[in-house]
Amino acid sequence: MKIIAVGKIKKGFVNDGIKYFQKQISKLEIIEVKQSNIKDEATLILNKIKERDYVIALAIEGPIISSEDLAVKIDNLKNSGREITFVIGGSTGLDESILTRSDELLSFSKLTFPHELFRLMLVEQIYRAEAINQGKPYHK
Repeated sequence: MKIIAVGKIKKGFVNDGIKYFQKQISKLEIIEVKQSNIKDEATLILNKIKERDYVIALAIEGPIISSEDLAVKIDNLKNSGREITFVIGGSTGLDESILTRSDELLSFSKLTFPHELFRLMLVEQIYRAEAINQGKPYHK
């Protein structure tokens, strides 16, 4: 499983939170691409996506699902043999080419979140999904 995200994490406390959850997730790779204009970001992102990747673009226009539904989705995709790839765009969002390449869109909310905080939220939700799938008590 991997996350491709535009930009770097600058806030130490956010980076600490991401590292905390990432250590507890089996095989989660985070790939950062340089923030620039939306077309250049799209090229960098597409270069990191493999043909067999199942791409989930995080986009406000996508459906909102529950943590339990995300857990089921991750479990089913892991069993399919495809690598799950989440994509987080930069401050201007995702280029149409990324949305077209994506297998699905997903939204966490209709609210707008700071990029760094959203990355932490995604990593935590992936951890939560794994905890649900393993029957661990983290998810209450």
